Amino acid sequence: MCPWFICVSRLWRMSTALLGKSPRDQRPSKSVDYRIASARAEWEAAFKLIHSSYLRAGLSEPNAFGMRITPYHLLDTTDVLIAIYEGEPILTMTLVGDGDLGLPLESIYSDEVAIRRAMGRAVAEVSCLADRRLPVREFCPVFVGLSRLCAQYARFRGYDDLLIAVHPKHARLYRRLFGFEPIGPLRVYPAVRNRPAVALCLDLVRLPEAHPDGYRTLFGVPIPQKAMRRQTMPAQDIAFFGAMIDPTFHAVPLGPDDQDLAVVPMLLQSERQEPAMAQAAVLPR
Repeated sequence: MCPWFICVSRLWRMSTALLGKSPRDQRPSKSVDYRIASARAEWEAAFKLIHSSYLRAGLSEPNAFGMRITPYHLLDTTDVLIAIYEGEPILTMTLVGDGDLGLPLESIYSDEVAIRRAMGRAVAEVSCLADRRLPVREFCPVFVGLSRLCAQYARFRGYDDLLIAVHPKHARLYRRLFGFEPIGPLRVYPAVRNRPAVALCLDLVRLPEAHPDGYRTLFGVPIPQKAMRRQTMPAQDIAFFGAMIDPTFHAVPLGPDDQDLAVVPMLLQSERQEPAMAQAAVLPR
């Protein structure tokens, strides 16, 4: 699938803007509409936003469709969430429920996901974060607002754990702001051009006690159940988008062997030498 997209400099500015603020400070603008995509035009707009973000971040090649679509997007266990301002989508993320294809991050964290399943946990992955390059001051409340919908909707659907794969530089933001905890070591993520990644988990069941601030941020502003009604992608839309699955998409099974881990320091050093290169905050697939 695809991780969440924010370049390094933007994410650091965002962390400065967000950390230490109360949920009320992070309350999204009332003019932004947060919803679960339920029509072809909404799915198409989200896929185009993901595609353009990947191109900006240097994590994918352009394709003839101008959309980033993966097989996961066509499953009835997947939902695309969007934030809309003045009729235009400005932010999107994808919630991938555990289903026929498993989860995207299992390409490098299969054992970690298997452990959660063996514990009887209902797991889902948050992926494909993309935005229209909003100024940080505008991006922050929208990001929190859509994350709030994602978390409350995930709990509404019965999920216990939300998993993400993030660049190691950005793990602190997700841990402090929302309460994510690491569940996997540093590894290379082939699906995003071998960027380094770490796996994090948000325990939605224990969140109120384990991370009260994170709970207030995500659940302190209740979302009406009517806003969490989902529309499974109709067969005709599955056929329409299925013909445009990103030809560059691939999920390469990768174990935690020493050779993979050995190249991570080199990757990090390379990134420090290329500060202008856009990076993925949560490495999409």
